[in-house]
Amino acid sequence: MTARTYYEVIKVVILGLIIAALIVGGIKGLAWVDMRLSHQEAQNKIELENARKYKVYDAEAAANLARANTVIGSLKSEVSRLQKIADTKNHALQEALADIKKNNEVIFNLGETVASLNDNIRKLNTKSSHEYKAGTGDPNEQYFVDIMYPIKDKDGKVEREVPYAWAIFYPNRPAATQWKYGIYPLDYHVRTIQTKQEDGQINTYNEVWFENNHRKMSKGVEVPVKISSSEFTQSLNRESRFYWWAPHVNLNLDLNVGKFDNGTGYIRPGISFSTSGYGRTTNDLIWRFVDFGISTNGNETYFKFTPFTYNIGENLPLISNTFIGPFVGYSTEGKVSFGVGISVPF
Repeated sequence: MTARTYYEVIKVVILGLIIAALIVGGIKGLAWVDMRLSHQEAQNKIELENARKYKVYDAEAAANLARANTVIGSLKSEVSRLQKIADTKNHALQEALADIKKNNEVIFNLGETVASLNDNIRKLNTKSSHEYKAGTGDPNEQYFVDIMYPIKDKDGKVEREVPYAWAIFYPNRPAATQWKYGIYPLDYHVRTIQTKQEDGQINTYNEVWFENNHRKMSKGVEVPVKISSSEFTQSLNRESRFYWWAPHVNLNLDLNVGKFDNGTGYIRPGISFSTSGYGRTTNDLIWRFVDFGISTNGNETYFKFTPFTYNIGENLPLISNTFIGPFVGYSTEGKVSFGVGISVPF
């Protein structure tokens, strides 16, 4: 064997050792990073879970705005329960669910908010707001009264009253026909606000009120309705796992930290293809593995291999899906190089 052949063999052996060292170092580095971040992840998880628990906002003593308690898990049982309700007593819901199935739609969120009025709608004011043939003894003699719902401020003081029901008393009729009462055609409103947390979780805020636009005195007046409970169920995959096949094409910027022959450095753009990864989904990866690429400055081109890259956007909120990792390369001129590359998938 010639000296040239020995030199080429030595370069291949060294290249193999570097690749092996990078893989071993990557595994150890992954374990170290996981250990360092485990405490912070646990703390972040606690904070995120606390931020999705049921909470009533009662700044104005209205208690009509609440953050729903969000439950993460399978919606299968909830959708099944919803279908049973539709099949037994809610034909409109049954028709809606049939349309959802027909359109191949997927239910991924399901919520329910319960609100209640505080006062008994049959409670009468002590004084009638209208009299007809008062004191005549006529069977049509009547006393009409609006049943008022109080709007209170944060100190409990009644700011305004809005009629939401009515009653009529006929004193000269038989006991069975002395009373008539009913509820005005109220317009109930539910305002829903949804926000997304940094882990992809959706939180839901509901605000409930009614308006009595049937009466001129209360037209357009929003009456807060106290929220008793609010629950929101969502199906969300938050668990990270390894994906053997998670292909991505990436744009790269490589920083070479040395050549075996002369030790010079350079920065070159390139393109690569990664095959595997670890994360929540194939498009939401924390780590990517087995990345093959090519980089060039126009004069010299080299093929490279990157065993792993880490998404630094996981810890830097201003950067999203930007990966960094070591590489080794072999140029068209037969030179071995190594360095660090930054890549962005597209």
